[in-house]
Amino acid sequence: MPASELSKDLPDIENILLLNPKIKPHANLLSTAVTKKNKKHWKRNPDKDCSTCKPLEKNFDDVKHTTLSERGAVREAARCLKCADAPCQKSCPTQLDIKTFITSIANKNYYGAAKAIFSDNPLGLTCGMVCPTSDLCVGGCNLYGSEEGPINIGGLQQFATETITILFNCSTFL
Repeated sequence: MPASELSKDLPDIENILLLNPKIKPHANLLSTAVTKKNKKHWKRNPDKDCSTCKPLEKNFDDVKHTTLSERGAVREAARCLKCADAPCQKSCPTQLDIKTFITSIANKNYYGAAKAIFSDNPLGLTCGMVCPTSDLCVGGCNLYGSEEGPINIGGLQQFATETITILFNCSTFL
C-alpha cells in the first residue's frame, strides 16, 4: 500500500481511537466521608426514615402459612423421588436430612419426621415458616421441571414440626 493511502486512513483511525475511554494512570484517593456521600447516589431506593416505616410489632406478613392438611402432606411426601444424590439436601444451609423426614411423613410417622428435623436444626419450626425454600432446597429438587412442580419441602417441614408441637402442647394440658 502506498504511503499516500495510509495517510488518508490516519484521520479515521485517530477518530476511532478517540472514542476509546481514557484510562487514568493513577488512582484517586477519596476520604471516607466523600465516599459515603457518593454512595447515597448509588442506591436504587430512597432512604427511608424510621418515621415513615410501618411498625413491625405484631406484623407477621413474612410468615408462610401452611396450607397442607394431613392428607395433603402425605400425598406431597409420596411424590418425592428420594434421589441418591439429594440435591435438595445439598442446597439446604442447615444440612437437614430432607429425605428422612419426607419418608417419615409418607409413612405417617410424624414424630419421626419432627425428630429428624429437630435433631439437625433446633429451630426447625421457624425455618419451615420463614426459610426461602424456593431459592434453596426446592430450587434444587429434581422435580422442579415436572408438570406438578417440585416438592413443597418448606410446607412439609412446617407440617411435621407444627403437628408435633401441637400434640405436645395439648398433652401438657391433659
